[in-house]
This record gives sequence, C-alpha cells and structure tokens, in this order.
Amino acid sequence: MAELTPSERRFVTAVEASDAILPPRPLFWSYSSLKEIESCPRQYMLSRASYPDLWSGHGYPPLPIAPAIMGDAVHGVLETVVKALVEAGCETSRAPGAIEVFKSLGGFTALIEQAVTTRLDLVKASPRVDAERCRRLRRELGDRVADARGQVQEYLSRAKFSAKPTDGAVPAEGPAGQEPPAFGRRPVGAGAHAEVILADENLRLMGRVDLLVVDYGHAKIVDYKTGAEDPGHFEQLRLYALLWERDRVVNPTGVPATELTAAYPSHDVTMAAPTAVELRDLEEAVRLRIAAADALFDTDSPPAHPSVDLCGMCHVRSLCDAYWASIAPDPSTVKDGDWFDYEGIVGPPNGVRSLWMLDTASGQRELLLRTQPTSKPLEIGSRVRLLGLRRDADPEVPATTAVMTASSEVFVVTNVGD
Repeated sequence: MAELTPSERRFVTAVEASDAILPPRPLFWSYSSLKEIESCPRQYMLSRASYPDLWSGHGYPPLPIAPAIMGDAVHGVLETVVKALVEAGCETSRAPGAIEVFKSLGGFTALIEQAVTTRLDLVKASPRVDAERCRRLRRELGDRVADARGQVQEYLSRAKFSAKPTDGAVPAEGPAGQEPPAFGRRPVGAGAHAEVILADENLRLMGRVDLLVVDYGHAKIVDYKTGAEDPGHFEQLRLYALLWERDRVVNPTGVPATELTAAYPSHDVTMAAPTAVELRDLEEAVRLRIAAADALFDTDSPPAHPSVDLCGMCHVRSLCDAYWASIAPDPSTVKDGDWFDYEGIVGPPNGVRSLWMLDTASGQRELLLRTQPTSKPLEIGSRVRLLGLRRDADPEVPATTAVMTASSEVFVVTNVGD
C-alpha cells in the first residue's frame, strides 16, 4: 500500500488494489466540474483520485464508450478546423481559401481518424481495457467515421465568422512582481477567435469558449454540442457570458456579450446574453456554489448521492458502497435481456461454462451465471462485483440466470464494511 504524505487523504474502498488518494481542491472551477461535484461529490472525488496500487495514470482508469469518444473527437476536429479557418481569414466554410485550409489539414476523414486514434491511445493504458476490447472499440469507431464527417460538415456549413482577429498575439502581463494571467490568457480584439480561455481569479472560475466573435461594441459566444439539447448547455453559456464580462485580461475594454449560441449537429439555438443585473445575480450564485464545493474537500469521506440515472452512467460505481447498498438491483427483478450489475459470492460450478453465485447475506444460491470462453476464472468463495451482466431467459432452468459478455467486468471485493 502506498504511503501518504501529510497533506494527502485516503478513501478506503472495498475493491482490491483500489484505495483512493483523494484529489486536492482545484485552483479553478469550471461549469462541468461544479456540476459534477454537486451531482455526486463521491463520484467527482473518486474519478479524479490517484490509485497508486492500481496504476500510475491520473484518475480512476477510464472505461471507454464509443459514442463518447467519437463525440469528443468531433468536438476536437471542429476546434482544429475553426481555428484554422479563423487564422486564414475565412468568414465561412465556403469562403475563398477555405478549400485550401481543409486540404492543408488533410481532409475531414483523416482529421477524425487521427482524433480517434489519439483518444484510443490514451485508453490503452487503462487496466480496465484489454486488447480484445480495444479491437472491438476500434471497429465500432471506424463504423462511425462517415457519420462524424457529416456532422463536422453540417456544423461548418452554418458557422459564420467575422474578419481575422486584429491582434492579441502577446500574452498580457501584470505589474512587475505579479504572476502572469492564469492559462496564458491574452487580450482579444475585433474578429473571430477559436478556443478562448476565460477566467476570473477572484471567483476561481474558468471556461473554454469554442468560438468567440467580437464585433465593435458587442460579442457573440458559440459553444459546439455533439449531443441533444439540454438546459445545462444554456446554463454553461450564461456562465461563459459572466466570465467574459469579468475577465479584464481577455476583455480589457469590457465589451458586452449580446448573443449566446449552442451549435448542435443539425441546428443552432441562440439566446440573448444575461443583463447586467442577471450577471450580478449569477455571480453571487456561483460564488456560493464554489464555497459549498470547496467545503467538500474538508472530509476524507465524500458523500454519495446515489440515484438510478446518475449511477447507471458512473464509471466509479464499482468502488461505491452506497451504489451497491441502494441502487444495484435484485437480479430476480431484472427483465430478460436487460443489463445489470451484481454483487455476490462465487459458488460451485454448475457446468463447464456456468456457476452459482451466492447471496452475500444468506449464502444461498441466488444467480446462475454463464461465462464466456474468454472470461477470466472466478475463484470459488471470493466476493465479487460484476458490471454489465445480461439477464438470460432459459425455460429449462428454474433459477434466475445471467450471462457474462465480452464487455462485462469483474472486481474482487477484499474489504467488506460492517
């Protein structure tokens, strides 16, 4: 077990080699990090913790999901293309010179494939990802490239930029003896600017704007979204408007934001920016939210907020006792063909590829588990948490039956609480 330094906090989990060294309080909060810690402090902490007994990477080892990877890749490609178009002085994707920009980048398909490969390389180191999962993931992502290319083209067909940025190439410097602005921020002038970081050191809040269009006397903020419409997208845009108003490094003359746009694959949604009064109210609300979030770092046991919707998408639920105690279903209540998680004790074999799982409290047979030829052997008597089982229908077997698939995961429980 790794030794702790005096400033580190350990969260003991029930899973083998998975005790967490909790993260420190962040220097800056963002819209997404605030939402995450408010939704479930434990999920936030465990996702960002260190696991020295498990791996050397940052955070809990990720389990890659193809739609999420491709959505992130599309977003990254859009940032690259928009930045190149802006720097070339193109006001739309159909402007003179745009084709040359696309050619210089290698084309949309190559950009998407490169972005996918980069993201796959990051997940290969995860102890939750074996070679077979990587191969299946690569095939699935390859099948999505054509659709992703269409998404990128659709976004760009609607995008409008103003003239090439006027200046702002030199990072701003504070008075002698003071630190330079966080994130290397610099003033922006009239024109379109891609991937602009905004921050307020006093609030300890930051955000990255996909596209900022500054005209004389007003500014427009555009954020690219690869999913469906969500009210949170507009909360995020309003927060960007607050940052733009507060950031006197990037916006030294106080140009007001007047228009906020969420750009979706098939359409844009535009709304008016908050008024001065609304911005003051938003600032106070954010200040209170950040204070509440900071206070959560004063405990070694971050609280969990278990719910069916939140826990179902949580990639650290294998470590969370609150999930297993209140959300993981009784297997007998799961419908045939549905996916579920299960905690139990490995019992005796029932055949070459099946075994009994025992109830953790009574020790009685609770679930007949069918395994795959590629499944790792389960040690009889061990307590395990199984993610991603599929309820099976077998009229010849009176017991509740489930199947381990190639995507199922096994976590050995070694530290059972009282």
